[in-house]
Amino acid sequence: MLGDASNAIEVRNVWKVFGQGSPEEAIALAKAGSTRQDIITSIDQTVAVRDVSFSVARGETFVVMGLSGSGKSTLIRCLSRLVDPTAGEVLLNGEDLLAMDDEQLREVRRGKISMVFQHFALLPHLTVLQNVMFPLSIQNVPVAQARAQAAEVIDLVGLA
Repeated sequence: MLGDASNAIEVRNVWKVFGQGSPEEAIALAKAGSTRQDIITSIDQTVAVRDVSFSVARGETFVVMGLSGSGKSTLIRCLSRLVDPTAGEVLLNGEDLLAMDDEQLREVRRGKISMVFQHFALLPHLTVLQNVMFPLSIQNVPVAQARAQAAEVIDLVGLA
């Protein structure tokens, strides 16, 4: 439920508009019922994420799915601030991600939120275990602890 303190992530009315001009105009057209194509044709802007709201409770598994081109990747990039939303709010453990500066975002990305890109690449000179351990080494997690955590995750996803 939105506004619940037990939520790990809250997304409130997030929009992402690409293109030159006024994103407010694109949002107004979308709210008035214009289709994505109508907006592209009339003002040469793309509404990639349209008024998305949801919450994810601590420990909950949450899936974002949809057709190709429906805005899933753009939404996830907005959540991690790899792309800034045009409008809306994104809260992580009650903290406003949109108000964070670069240093605060680095800290959040190092320890609280991450994403795996659709087209990702493993480091070919490392084993699977070493690839999974790699982000932990960047966070200065001791090698024995990183190895144990990586092995646990590998087993959890059935790659042992």
